[in-house]
Amino acid sequence: MQGTFWALVPTIAAVVISLLTKEVYLSLTVGIIVGALIIARNPIEALGVVFDTMCQKIGGSGDGLGNTGILIFIVELGLIVALMNRSGGTEAISYRLATKIKSGKGALIATGGLGCMMFTDDYFNRLAVGTIMKPIADRFDIPRIKLAQYVCGISVCVCILVPISSWASAITGNIGESMDGAFSAYLRTLTCNFYPVLMLAFLFISPLIGAKKSVGAATVAMEKPKGKSIDLVLPIVALVGSTLLLMTKFDSETALAMGGAIALITCFLLYLPRKVMTLREFTGCFGDGLRATAEVIMILVLAWTLTGVCEKLDLSAFISSLTASMGDAKSFLPAIMFLAAMGASFATGTAWGTFGMLVPLAVPMFEPLSTMQILTISAVLSGAVFGNQASPISDSALLASSICECDHIKFIHTQLPALLAVAAASMLGFLASGLSGHIWAGWLAAIPALCMCYCCFFVKK
Repeated sequence: MQGTFWALVPTIAAVVISLLTKEVYLSLTVGIIVGALIIARNPIEALGVVFDTMCQKIGGSGDGLGNTGILIFIVELGLIVALMNRSGGTEAISYRLATKIKSGKGALIATGGLGCMMFTDDYFNRLAVGTIMKPIADRFDIPRIKLAQYVCGISVCVCILVPISSWASAITGNIGESMDGAFSAYLRTLTCNFYPVLMLAFLFISPLIGAKKSVGAATVAMEKPKGKSIDLVLPIVALVGSTLLLMTKFDSETALAMGGAIALITCFLLYLPRKVMTLREFTGCFGDGLRATAEVIMILVLAWTLTGVCEKLDLSAFISSLTASMGDAKSFLPAIMFLAAMGASFATGTAWGTFGMLVPLAVPMFEPLSTMQILTISAVLSGAVFGNQASPISDSALLASSICECDHIKFIHTQLPALLAVAAASMLGFLASGLSGHIWAGWLAAIPALCMCYCCFFVKK
């Protein structure tokens, strides 16, 4: 059954279950079990296939840490985020911003700028930005729903576009399961990942067009925090700087894990000698960090296992033969995969689960690192981001509405028209790029479409 339609059945099963149940863990597990049964045709042997594949995917490669490095980095990020929150650095940044922002437009632009700074992890991004900007937004009569839209959109779109983030690690891991040169492929997707780029442009430009002028106090009186801005800034600088330097000598997974370790050491040397926290408080943050990353790790392990089962069924060969038989219709595959990812991510509420289900399908459709392959992978990533923002069961949307203290369903309904408009512009981009074979053609189509979105949502109002 290797290299035949049966190789596609596990993924189909996972997608169908996700649409029916909206449960990402269940859908990925069912896909794994279905694939293992196809391979072994015996429940006991199938169970052995599942755990054997899982161990293979979690284990490191001969030349580096491989997926193990990605898991280590994600855990390290959770610990770093917990430590920075406990240190008071978040409150210190809030205090500094509050004394400088003078208008509602400035508050929204500052929300976007601060979100771009917190690129290491989307959970940390939403928690930090929402906490910092909520009192400032209230001062300028900015609706909580609008603030939640910025907190949710910026966090997801920034994290998927920055190579040193938990999202980049997850994407590289999923691409790497199906081809070599995964990090290079991820970097090239940044040139045509239309939806997050257009969404960021939408969010940054809209305050200049539609935001009110200052309606609150020109200055904000806040109690001076105990923490310092350096308690947040220096660990991030240490993480980014060391990782970039290490990537010149090690593979990306190893460099990320080592960079995370250096950032943790920086936190230790920064906080304890200054008595920002005690040793007990420092070690206590480790439990918080592990709990915050448990869900992410589980999704990744299941997604990698599903990919491994599909590899044993030679899914790449089947997808390659299927694509070769499509002729000129192959030009529509980026747009088709964008729609498929939108649906899967909206149904499950998770972008990472969507990566695990659909990236292994996108990779073998075209020659490695070709323009069409990069476009198709980017289409999956873009569609997954849309669902992560738009789904009412998405952790991103739920956390954003929770931290901003606004009605969740009203928040979803309010932001959905804008998300669909940006998705339509992105769809045009993938169609134009796919039909022409050039990425620049997609931007020529998508940017005017985005300008039309502004006219519809702001100028008309």
